[in-house]
Amino acid sequence: MVYYNGALATCKSKQNERHISIPMEISQQIHKFIELRVPHSIISYEVHDSWYTCRPVPDSQCAQLGIRSNDPKPQVVDKDYISLLSPTKILVLGCSTWGDICEQFGDHVNVIATDGGVLVQIMHKSASKEKAVQCVLSDIGVRSENVMVFGDDFNDLGLFHMSGFPVAMENAIIELKNCAAHVTDSNDHDGVAVAIERFVV
Repeated sequence: MVYYNGALATCKSKQNERHISIPMEISQQIHKFIELRVPHSIISYEVHDSWYTCRPVPDSQCAQLGIRSNDPKPQVVDKDYISLLSPTKILVLGCSTWGDICEQFGDHVNVIATDGGVLVQIMHKSASKEKAVQCVLSDIGVRSENVMVFGDDFNDLGLFHMSGFPVAMENAIIELKNCAAHVTDSNDHDGVAVAIERFVV
């Protein structure tokens, strides 16, 4: 399984885990940089399977973070606690200056704006979905041209280029649809299941 845009990958059959976190010093600098430039933004940290923020996420913005009505929200902690973390991924909601983050910290992290630029995702520079998938495939002895992948946003482009059968969701960005082998139904209409039933089962 690949999580956090490739910053965490696990292979249960081989009992392997590959985890790449953002160093604490860099995450502290990024946090301060965002707070100074976009003080109204909501910054949250994903650390393995835990999710933290210093400011509660308003119900009106939950969907933008992928939180469904019954899903747990990030745990609210104080700034001292969050400043001591080495996050797997930093999520920033409402940050319009993501290009400035790239310019300032691009030597250390990957910065991806998704969901129409509303959500900024920040991972360690060496983390990507395609690298994580390649590691898992290497562990289990499968070649990338024999793999079907699914995607809907910019953070899936590298994955699409390394896969033998990339499938774009109906709600995907046009860049993914243009390089997809197939376009399936949207996320809301079980597009992954539809494609698997059509091509695999």
